[in-house]
Amino acid sequence: MQVARRCGYAGILLLAIAGTAGQAQAQTYDVGNSTKKSDFNLKAGESISIRFNVKYEGTITIEGNNATIVNNGGDITGTVLVKSGVLGTVITNLGDVTSQNITLNAPVTINNGSATVTNATWTGYVDNRFAASGIVINNYANWGSQINGLPSGTINNNGTWTAYFTPTGTTVINNRGNWTASDLNYSGSLTINHFSGSWTTNLNPGTALAINNSATWTRGFNFPSTGPNSFVNNAGATATLDRALGMGSNTTITNSGAMTLTQGMGDISANSLLTNSRGATFRVTGQLVNYGTVSNAGVVSTTANFANMSGGSMTGPAAPYRGSFTTSGYSSNAGAFGMVGRLDFCDSGNAIGFDSQTGSVGPSTSFCSLRPLPVELTAFTAEAVKGTVQLRWNTATERNSAWFVVERSATGKEFSTVREVAAQGNSTTATDYATTDAAPLAGLSYYRLRQVDLDGSAEYSPVVTVGRKASYESLNFYPNPATDRLTLDLTAATATPCEMRLLSLTTGQLLRHDTLVGGQLQEISLAGIPAGLYVLKVGSAVQRIEKR
Repeated sequence: MQVARRCGYAGILLLAIAGTAGQAQAQTYDVGNSTKKSDFNLKAGESISIRFNVKYEGTITIEGNNATIVNNGGDITGTVLVKSGVLGTVITNLGDVTSQNITLNAPVTINNGSATVTNATWTGYVDNRFAASGIVINNYANWGSQINGLPSGTINNNGTWTAYFTPTGTTVINNRGNWTASDLNYSGSLTINHFSGSWTTNLNPGTALAINNSATWTRGFNFPSTGPNSFVNNAGATATLDRALGMGSNTTITNSGAMTLTQGMGDISANSLLTNSRGATFRVTGQLVNYGTVSNAGVVSTTANFANMSGGSMTGPAAPYRGSFTTSGYSSNAGAFGMVGRLDFCDSGNAIGFDSQTGSVGPSTSFCSLRPLPVELTAFTAEAVKGTVQLRWNTATERNSAWFVVERSATGKEFSTVREVAAQGNSTTATDYATTDAAPLAGLSYYRLRQVDLDGSAEYSPVVTVGRKASYESLNFYPNPATDRLTLDLTAATATPCEMRLLSLTTGQLLRHDTLVGGQLQEISLAGIPAGLYVLKVGSAVQRIEKR
């Protein structure tokens, strides 16, 4: 290895790995406290590494393609400028970014934290300085930096996002964490893929909105008036909107799980479509008015008026299946009801038809003839408690119910049986159930109920999620002082990956960096480490060790 100095940067370590024919690989600048105020101009392929506990106050200018900035647990408070036309820049933050002067004039990939470093923070005020299209942010930790006017980009949120955000172009958000900012104002096209975690942010309309929900969605919103818009509630997912759903033009709702609109919804426009799949439920507290197309193979219900307007079409599934519409208010049909497929309509005040009927009704339409659902499930929850997962559910009524099967999955796709619990059979009063998963999976798990009738038929509940973190708060290791190796006892921790760092106690220099797995003994080699005092960090646990 050849070690060199670059003119004008005294005390900066430059690493150049010799190649063939006298060519050298791109350089890496290692920044410690002695050089924390130095300025750097990164050419193509060059990188800068900021040490642990170093507060960097200088200026980094990205001038060439494929440059890299890595913050190894320090704090970037200075200036970062990515020039226009530069490609492939990657910024990885494993510490803190509090800078007020970061400007991205070209596409950049930002990694805030990692799968094992979840305590990193990015809080510097960005405003409109993320000026380029195609910016990608992978957030595994805490993002609190306001972004205004992002032209376009992709955000993969696996941590916590608390910042105000206003995209203006085509933006995709993949959420597997907690998005808790107060508002998201967008003026372009926005796609949200909600895989897990929570979303409590208000959406203020732009031109087009697409939401794909595979977990639990709770926030009501308004679709943009133009569109195209869509909301997809996937099988096993739950959407219980806490605010009214404003229906824009050219809007498609596809429900394969459980949707409940607790504050009502707008009218379904002439060029909009609601598809409710077999086994799905779509419940509206308020009225349902249709000018477009509703395709229902499951259960649709409303607590107020029900109206299929002139030009509106309501269709059902092919035999032997039948979709169900129920209403507690005034019912009217001026369009086409059940002209395609099989439907049952039930008005609580008129068991033989609609209150007003001027449209067409298909010959396969029935009225209030579907048998009641075997079980009316009112709640299903999962909670991590002292190394177990407590599962509870409630039923309001049961009819010919045989048993419940609690099923678990690590991915949300393939489920296996955890427990079987006997049902009441027939009951008209509320019943509470509870059971325990004594050996739950580490990390995020998915749970659902399979309710089995006496005739063997079954229905599934919405899927709920629960997360369990590895327990690295306490750390046992031996021997101390150590010589050539150190043994970590991680048998009490869950079998999930965890980051290990060994740092100099005096300089903060990172000497060892590895990913360990809990649930077992792990050996760390100290070969090549000089005698002295060091800091060992495993997850959130920190210990001092001595090497002899």
